[in-house]
Amino acid sequence: MTKPLTIYGRILSPFVAKVILAAKFKGLPYELSVPKKGIKTPAYFKLNPVAKVPVMIDGDTVLFESDVIVEYLEVKYKAKKLLPASAKGAAQARLIGAVATEYAQASAIKLVRHKRGTATEPLDVNATMQDLEKGLNALEHVLIKGKYAAGAKFGYADCALAPALCFIKAAADWYNRSDIFDNHPKIKKYWTAIQKNKLAGPVIEDMFDMIDVMKAGKLPTWSQPD
Repeated sequence: MTKPLTIYGRILSPFVAKVILAAKFKGLPYELSVPKKGIKTPAYFKLNPVAKVPVMIDGDTVLFESDVIVEYLEVKYKAKKLLPASAKGAAQARLIGAVATEYAQASAIKLVRHKRGTATEPLDVNATMQDLEKGLNALEHVLIKGKYAAGAKFGYADCALAPALCFIKAAADWYNRSDIFDNHPKIKKYWTAIQKNKLAGPVIEDMFDMIDVMKAGKLPTWSQPD
């Protein structure tokens, strides 16, 4: 591939960061861009009718939804595989990613929207914190013992899990819950290690930098964590 992928979004978003990690792992050049005039424009609606990030453009292929994009990169660019070859291993990796995104990260996003004042409905913070703990309990259950999320090699699960934990940690810190991982030993061990990873570490640092900008109220109003 000679032309870089175009990825629309901000590194703040764990969904965008997931796609970036997949591209980096596969050695694919990419350009991360902020949509001109935001995501509520006719031009962006043509790319993604639900007006969210990320959107990826690869030649004449335009895709949205981070899981779909990562699966596309996995199938098209085969030099380095994100998913294990076995059906069981691939399913386990996808399960870890799904639990991290759908059950743990989802609650963190609600908490961040509440803090930013961008929530569309009232939020019960205590109940959402309890949901976050339930998600982390489920994640603790499905994580595999090993160097990475799904075993001995960096892969699909890490692309989802590392950004999810970054966003969860940032959200919890915002609510004075810096101990959010303390009761989840596998998660805590993984989080400590993945921040030092040569691939994921810089992405996590960039996420935290933009999260600080968000917390300071300096992001444009159209920007969102998903």
